[in-house]
Amino acid sequence: MKKTKIGLLLLLVGMILCSFVGCSSNKLADIYAEDEVIARAKQVVEVIHSLDYPLMIHELREDLRNQLTAEQLKETWDAKLTKVGEFKEYTATATTGQKSKTTEEEYAVAVLTCKYVNSSLTYTIVMDKNLDVVGMYMK
Repeated sequence: MKKTKIGLLLLLVGMILCSFVGCSSNKLADIYAEDEVIARAKQVVEVIHSLDYPLMIHELREDLRNQLTAEQLKETWDAKLTKVGEFKEYTATATTGQKSKTTEEEYAVAVLTCKYVNSSLTYTIVMDKNLDVVGMYMK
């Protein structure tokens, strides 16, 4: 029951972000360098691999940190990260851009596919112009 509530909370946060940002994909905006976006996304994934959930919350842009707790992330991600086992390598990376329909703010979206001992996971990391994380998703 608790995992369902947390899953719904994460889904709600994602839906709010999509309505704020708009879910149409575009080319990465000129304000971003693709290699910097990928490097920053890899830093975030490294924090995720550390299982340091308070640090993961700290990776979020400051105004978003109160939207999710470290305990909620632990309850949602811990079992999945434990199940996939040790990280082996990045098997694919991609970037795209999104633009907020309400604020016109440009966002960078990095998608990283990671191979682990027992499975693969895909991370979607959404960043603002300062490369602060405004969304992070694991599938």
